[in-house]
Amino acid sequence: MKHPNDDWEKEIQKEPFAESPFTEKHKQHVLRQVSWSQTTPKQTGALHPPERISHGRMNPRKRRLRSGSVIGGVVVAALAGAFILWNGQIVEPVVERFYPTASLQLSDDPSMSFLTDKMKRTVAITMRDYLGKQIQVTLAKKGPITGWVYVEAGQELETDYAQMWLDGETGDLVELNMRGEIPGDRLEHRFVRQIPRLLADIGSDSSMKPVRVLRSAIMKKGEEMPTMNTSLTLQNDHSYGSIRWKQDQAVYVSGDLKLDTERVTTEMLQTAQEAIEAVSGESALSLQEVSYSRDDDQSEESISMTFGEHYLVRSTQGKSGTQYAVVDYGQYMPELKTMEDHENYIEELLGVEEEMIRQHAAPMVKRIFNIDLDDYTFYRDSSNLGMASFRSEGNGDPEGTTDSEGTTGSEATTDLEEPSGTKDEIQIRYTHDARITMIERIQHEENGSK
Repeated sequence: MKHPNDDWEKEIQKEPFAESPFTEKHKQHVLRQVSWSQTTPKQTGALHPPERISHGRMNPRKRRLRSGSVIGGVVVAALAGAFILWNGQIVEPVVERFYPTASLQLSDDPSMSFLTDKMKRTVAITMRDYLGKQIQVTLAKKGPITGWVYVEAGQELETDYAQMWLDGETGDLVELNMRGEIPGDRLEHRFVRQIPRLLADIGSDSSMKPVRVLRSAIMKKGEEMPTMNTSLTLQNDHSYGSIRWKQDQAVYVSGDLKLDTERVTTEMLQTAQEAIEAVSGESALSLQEVSYSRDDDQSEESISMTFGEHYLVRSTQGKSGTQYAVVDYGQYMPELKTMEDHENYIEELLGVEEEMIRQHAAPMVKRIFNIDLDDYTFYRDSSNLGMASFRSEGNGDPEGTTDSEGTTGSEATTDLEEPSGTKDEIQIRYTHDARITMIERIQHEENGSK
């Protein structure tokens, strides 16, 4: 007799799933097929004629055989469920599919008594489907007003952490905030099968393997299902990359490229080398690495070029504008051993005068962007020590607002509405001795009022 799995192996190779992205519909199709193919004899008893009963009793021999077949069927189904492979990927253990709470982890906290069987099932299924793992439930409590049951798993300061709000009567999920990490080799196949194509599309090394997966899921009251975000790190001996999915759709892809990639033209390379020379004084530094990223969420694409030992040039273009950054990521911070050293260093950063920063940055900005900083207003970012920005006239904060230092910007525009056009800003990073270690020009495309 032909075994159902023989057809299943063929089914997973067929269209429309063979080459297309793995959709939610496909996922459900897979689960239905797995459930069907692993149904035990006990569950399919209705498909077979009943045992003949002689003199009102079941034949003892047949009873023994039937009992053995049922037990054997359950064991085989459980083992098969744990080892069903699809192109090398575990689909899902059948035990967890039929008994989701089997792998749920509960602490010894007395509050676990608040959880009904339906609530436990909801928690287990939610973690399994959206996190890919189970986090130990550490707390449960019932809200006096809403009647919701709050469930907490893991510890807030750890990588794996979950908060769930369940309907106190039905046990259904109402709200969710969850995050966790799983090994790269545990990434679901519906994501794994997309990796080679996504990396090849940007010209990166499609042989890179998953290393680390960060998963998060959020659901607000009134929403039907959580929104899941999956961030993947990829790596091999020569390349590094990353991919981010929203639900099952890839929205961000990045990866290292070959040095002779067509994405870096001769003009781009020369411009970048001249920009580094303006910041560092070093000329003709060799290109070491090139990487490319595409962010569909932000409609942006970016090219990063690394030169010498510690210089980076990054160019970004998108619907919101353009950015061009020159970064010196050499280590210029003095050794800070004590708390007093840290406090003194902070005082030194805060003590660097605007005039000193302008004096160091102006020639660099002029050479790289042909911009005169005298026409730009200075803003210090007190929430990010060592950062400051120069904004073109008409692009400052409206009158009555304060800049990031908490002082009223006297030179800021007084108009609450700005005309359509480009908003220009030069961001600067500096050290305690006013050394400029980053210059980035940000041109925001303005479509109307603020």
